[in-house]
Amino acid sequence: MSRQRDKVRLYVVSALLAIALLAVTSKLFTIQIIDGKRYALRSREQVQKPRIVHAKRGSIYDRKGQQLAVSVPGRMAVSLDALGIEGKGQATLQRIYPMGDLAGPVLGYVGRDGYGLGGAEFTFDHFLRGEDGWEMVHRDGKQRTYRKIGLPGKAPKDGSDVYLTIDVALQKIVQSSLKQAVENLNARGAMAIVMDPRTGKILAMANEPSFNPNVTSSFTLAERRNACISQIFEPGSTFKTMTAAVALEEKMYGENDLIDGNNGVFEIHGEVIRDDVPQGMITFTRALAVSSNVGFAQIANGFRNDQFYRYSRDFGFGTRTGISLPGEEQGILHPVRSWSGRTRVTMSYGYEVSATFLQMMMAYAAVANGGVLLSPIICERVERRDGTIVETASVRPVRRVMSEENAARLRGMLLNAVEGGTGRRATIHGITVGGKTGTARKPEAGGYSRTRHWSSFIGFLPADSPTLLCGVVIDEPAGGLGGGAAAAPVFNKIISQALAHPEFEFSDRILMSRTAAARDDTEDRHDRIFERVSVTHQLDSIKIAFNVEDTVRIVPNVIGKDLRDAFNIMNAGGIPVYAIGSGVVQRQSIAPGAILKSEAVCTLTTR
Repeated sequence: MSRQRDKVRLYVVSALLAIALLAVTSKLFTIQIIDGKRYALRSREQVQKPRIVHAKRGSIYDRKGQQLAVSVPGRMAVSLDALGIEGKGQATLQRIYPMGDLAGPVLGYVGRDGYGLGGAEFTFDHFLRGEDGWEMVHRDGKQRTYRKIGLPGKAPKDGSDVYLTIDVALQKIVQSSLKQAVENLNARGAMAIVMDPRTGKILAMANEPSFNPNVTSSFTLAERRNACISQIFEPGSTFKTMTAAVALEEKMYGENDLIDGNNGVFEIHGEVIRDDVPQGMITFTRALAVSSNVGFAQIANGFRNDQFYRYSRDFGFGTRTGISLPGEEQGILHPVRSWSGRTRVTMSYGYEVSATFLQMMMAYAAVANGGVLLSPIICERVERRDGTIVETASVRPVRRVMSEENAARLRGMLLNAVEGGTGRRATIHGITVGGKTGTARKPEAGGYSRTRHWSSFIGFLPADSPTLLCGVVIDEPAGGLGGGAAAAPVFNKIISQALAHPEFEFSDRILMSRTAAARDDTEDRHDRIFERVSVTHQLDSIKIAFNVEDTVRIVPNVIGKDLRDAFNIMNAGGIPVYAIGSGVVQRQSIAPGAILKSEAVCTLTTR
């Protein structure tokens, strides 16, 4: 009986074991054969995972290759001083702007996600950002990841580099001049642009106060904006140049035609227009030179509304310039149907029309280059890491707005406005400058302020064949100073320093044109006393300047002075000079106090 029970138990146990074995075998079969691929994939997912390999963001350079923005792997601790920030300590950054606040509003900034959020960083983000790659990484039991040979992946494509048309040396001069002007004039702010009017390339663009993209969070959105393209204002008398262009193009007035200044008073539609300095009978040229509101009101009163609107529109007012930067405003040019009886008269001297500073500059560029409105250029080229050019700048004409002949005539009138009019303080010795001042009262409740102004000056040089165009706007200078007193001296300072800079090649073209003019004059009048002329060339690290002067020249002492200051001193004395290196002058080849022989050249050595 007990044996029988043992046998039953044995059979039961055997059956259970067989069933268990069958279940295990079935499960193993299912796992390894039927669902083998699925479980293998789940296994790999637990020990392997894809990881994004970020592309390196491209750098931003100035037109000569000086770095303005660069990305570093991971994050880097950089001293505040190196970033142009006052104070001690460090900032940990991934995107570094080594020039600090230099051209900050133009460059823009990058957000935490690596995307450009302002300025050139935003506009050219699709070039700069590149294309991210990926790789598979292995994870061990301690959750540590590592790259394993043979695992799939895709290499990232680093972003391209962007070369702007901005010139670092000139940008420094402009920003320094603006900062000093704002301090000296106790002004609310300032703007300045320097450009080549023949191509539309922006060489410097600044507003004060600026902002430092290394510490973007320290500035409000309003403080980060590029005021040159986003701030609109009534330009005041700088708009008279556009009014003069219409009068010339429509053959209504010639340079010497007389206009009645009416003793500084002109009444229209029950309102009185006045001149600060009353005028009698004056020529068209003189009316522009002394900036007569009364004179220009009478000129514009002879225009048809649709005619004045069409010319204003053709010069670019009421439309964006098309610069490759975000945040540009289009300004305000009211449609003719909304004009009052005196709108065209008020517009003639820069009211009832609003513009950005860049719009004003492009309109003046059209006058300077012979009558063609251009689109401004801020990007010189986009270049891949291997040197392949992705995109390059080309001159972009928009339309012809006036004839070459009339543009030349208007430049002559603007030369007179500087040499004998309100722009006298923009005069640069030995170089012809054409330009126009502007003083526009700011609107306030019930009319216009008597104390708050926009003061401006826009000028070009040489006046007969302009190579440079420079404009300055001062926002609310103390004492209500006008464009001639507030902005014109800043123009003078910027251009004078730019021409003295040994590495600024535009000086060559301007000063060479001055040399050619002197040579032509010599052929006509051999008894003329020549003014000093100066031409600067750069050959690798050796900078050479030639000067011609017919007077006795005594060599000054420039040892211990900065090379740029030494150049200025030597040029002022008419001394031909070579300079080797850069920095502080250590030696000069001709002793201080010596009388320079006709063919001698003084060599300055900085090391």
